[in-house]
Parts: sequence; structure tokens; C-alpha cells
Amino acid sequence: MAIEIERKFLVLGDDWRGQVSRSHLIKDYLIARFETGKARIRDCDGKATLTVKGNRTGVSRSEFHFDLSPDQARDMIAELPSSPGLEKRRHEVLFAGLLWEVDEYFGPLSGLVTCDVELPHEQHDFCRPSWAGPEITHDSRYSSAQLARAMHADGFELTEFLTGS
Repeated sequence: MAIEIERKFLVLGDDWRGQVSRSHLIKDYLIARFETGKARIRDCDGKATLTVKGNRTGVSRSEFHFDLSPDQARDMIAELPSSPGLEKRRHEVLFAGLLWEVDEYFGPLSGLVTCDVELPHEQHDFCRPSWAGPEITHDSRYSSAQLARAMHADGFELTEFLTGS
């Protein structure tokens, strides 16, 4: 079983930009939520994958990836109930020996920038870059499902949504 051990943060400022090694255009479609996890289809630079994630325990959860053909991805998105896609550009930044992924969201979520780092184990001690702000690993407002649902509500305003105003 594949295990994802991940911590997620809001990004402060633009100091990370000069450290980017690669970037990818991503569109995520949430196709199922269930009591213990979720399933999504991701198009990353034209390559499609189905990802199934289990329930989060601490900062860990099971995660499975399955490659899809473009036709399979398109058919599944059309056939299965899915959220409108979340669009973002993912930037890869190597910092203190770990790969940090910085996500800049587009569309109604424009202005939201988050980052995450995958760790080798839950107790792994790591240095946080100065641009990694408040931790949001357990803040459900930043889950893909919540963001997709909220951004398509009438009168959605990103700042109001995130501050609860």
C-alpha cells in the first residue's frame, strides 16, 4: 500500500519564485467522496491519472495512482458526478533536501497559493522555508472538495470564504 505523508501550508510572498526548478499545469476533478477518502482525476500537462486517497490519520493516508488514457479520463469526467475542475500551476522547489510543491490556483481561486511537502515519515524533522506560512494540513477549508464546492457557489468571494466573513 502506498502511503502519503504530507504537510500543507499557505504561501507568503514571492520569495520562492526564484527557486523553481519545474512547473506543471494541473486540472483536478473530484469524482467521488466517501467516508474514508476520495477519488479524483488529474490532468497534469496532458497526462491523466485516477487517484484514490484514504482517510487522513495525522499527516498520513493511503494513496493509489492509476494511469488513464485521455479518452478514459474524458469519459469518466463526463459520466461520473464530478466537481468542476480546480485549475492550478504547480511549481517544484527543492529546499533543504526536500521537494516542496507550490500551487498557484486560477479562476475564482486566483490569489490562493499553497505549498506542501511530502515526508519520509511522520516524525521527520524538516526546515520550513520562510515563504511557508501558517500550516493548513488539517484545515478543511483548503481541501479540494471544499474549494471546488465553494468556488461554484453564487457570490463566491475567496477572501470571505477563507476568513469565514
